[in-house]
Amino acid sequence: MIMENKLSIYDFVKTVSDVIDLTSPLVSSHHKRVANIACNIAQRMNLPNDEIQDIVLASMLHDIGAFSINERICARVFESFDGDSCQHALIGYRLLKCFEPLEKAAELVKHHHTNYSTHGNSIPIGSHIIHLADRSVILFEDDSEILAQIPNMLETIFHKHTMFHPDALEVLMCLAGLENVWIETFSQSHDEAILNKIEFAKEVTCLETLRSFARFIARIIDFRSRFTATHSSGVAAVAMELSTVFGFSEMECKQMEIAGFLHDLGKLAIPGEVLEKKGALSNDEFSIIKKHAYYTYAILSKLNGMEQIAVWAAHHHERQDGNGYPFHVHGRDSPMLARIMAVSDIMTALSEDRPYRPGMNRADVLSIIFSMAKNGGLDMNIAELADKNFHRINTVRIKAQEDARKEYEFFHT
Repeated sequence: MIMENKLSIYDFVKTVSDVIDLTSPLVSSHHKRVANIACNIAQRMNLPNDEIQDIVLASMLHDIGAFSINERICARVFESFDGDSCQHALIGYRLLKCFEPLEKAAELVKHHHTNYSTHGNSIPIGSHIIHLADRSVILFEDDSEILAQIPNMLETIFHKHTMFHPDALEVLMCLAGLENVWIETFSQSHDEAILNKIEFAKEVTCLETLRSFARFIARIIDFRSRFTATHSSGVAAVAMELSTVFGFSEMECKQMEIAGFLHDLGKLAIPGEVLEKKGALSNDEFSIIKKHAYYTYAILSKLNGMEQIAVWAAHHHERQDGNGYPFHVHGRDSPMLARIMAVSDIMTALSEDRPYRPGMNRADVLSIIFSMAKNGGLDMNIAELADKNFHRINTVRIKAQEDARKEYEFFHT
């Protein structure tokens, strides 16, 4: 049962960071490495524990506003940004501040490319720490011995010392002599290293907070492109309404809404260049796209109490005849709510505008859904339920997607 086990906010942030790290080997583990160095600096500066928590959380998500591989690779150029003109930092701030447990972390992300020489102490010390940790980490190459690279890193940082907070820089110089810090940072034990240093007291303890987190994730997923800006919100609304008319409990319907918000979580691991391609996908590109449902399951199923939601969310491309993906589950082995999610995803996708066509009308949407049901793709009972309640369900979808569209436009103004 969901929420039987309380989850720290770190668990949820790590979930997002993990899936973003799947985008490309070039940026894998970058967030966690920065978080580990930032945590070490903050602790040795004797900052309060709650401030250190926010610094770590912000570090884990500091490049979340960089939606494409090119943006994230650009962020690895040492002097690529300066100050509040950094677009991905501003977008990251706008995304994070909408989720109450990350409001303070959002402020740190907003300024994480701001130079000390131009803004001094007018921005939070946490932003300066993340800036220094970030610029330090990008100077290392994975294919070379890590400890042997420390002198070159220090030389580059010191040469540009005016960019960084002097107190934080002094601590980094001290850390340079501690081999264990750098070994931990560039090993697969960085998660354990962070958790051994600091205990995260913040907990997501109620369904409403989890729903807020899921909406936050949906924004990150969908706002990568104006063509998908409202999709997860639409699926969440349709899934909740279809589950309601089917007769599921209020709790199950709310959980389905959460699953709808999260169903495309795995798309954070798909390069934006592939998701936004306007022409036909190559076989390799379609194979990359197909991975997203598996990633959704792999990430969500690691969270205690989220096992059911993981299945409902990840099975949205499964089909009754077993020809879906990624698990090829037959209808009889798939939970009813997972089958409802599959119909919700298709109903939303057909009804909304796409780059290559406007949204379809009721007749065309239902024609395709019934055709898929007759051919063994979708559950016929759910298709009939969607038909009987189409106006009610579609009204809810339209409202949810209109609200999401307004949010998207605000984020990009």
